[in-house]
Amino acid sequence: MKRLSQANRRRHFTLVEMVVAMAVLVVVALILGTASAAFYNGYQRSVRVTERLKTCQTIDRVMDRLVRNLVPFEWEDELNSTRLVFEGEPDSLHFVTLQRTYGSDRGAFLFVRIRVEGEELIAEYSSYPRLPWEEEGTQDYSREVLATQVRSVSFLYAEEEDDEIVFENSWVEEDHESTPLAIQMTVEWLDGTTEQWLRRTAGSSSNSTFGRRETPML
Repeated sequence: MKRLSQANRRRHFTLVEMVVAMAVLVVVALILGTASAAFYNGYQRSVRVTERLKTCQTIDRVMDRLVRNLVPFEWEDELNSTRLVFEGEPDSLHFVTLQRTYGSDRGAFLFVRIRVEGEELIAEYSSYPRLPWEEEGTQDYSREVLATQVRSVSFLYAEEEDDEIVFENSWVEEDHESTPLAIQMTVEWLDGTTEQWLRRTAGSSSNSTFGRRETPML
């Protein structure tokens, strides 16, 4: 009986051994859980950074391809007065840019409007004259979502005054002879972060139109 009792004790874990084993399993589970959570959080951060980088590259492409090629373009309004097709508001931008045609029938001019609608940064395009003084809904255009999760967008417009460059938060046509020297766009995201883009425009000379420079009379 004594030998049988000793054999039974050798077959089963003692209470102390059970507690030690459970403690080891808990520690291993905590290590694995912490490592998995850190890996998942790192992966999620990398996904967010990658998506933000793609969004910034899209906006950068628009600033390089469109805003950089912004030109003074004139059109007659309903009163037969010649006006610049440009509207620079604090939170929206309406302008004309030059585009490469490569033999297509789209034309060399592209009419563009950039603004925030809901939580999206929108760019609207038209190959036909889209005029800022005409009513909404009377002109056809295509749309592109440049970014989502956007709280606001703001623009600053560069002008030369007394041999110095100053920035204005709006561009009133009556106060300027042409388009701005440069345009700065600031995008504020829903998480509170901001990104800025600054580009000089192509038609930045106050005495040029469509690239034609008018020589002042001497």
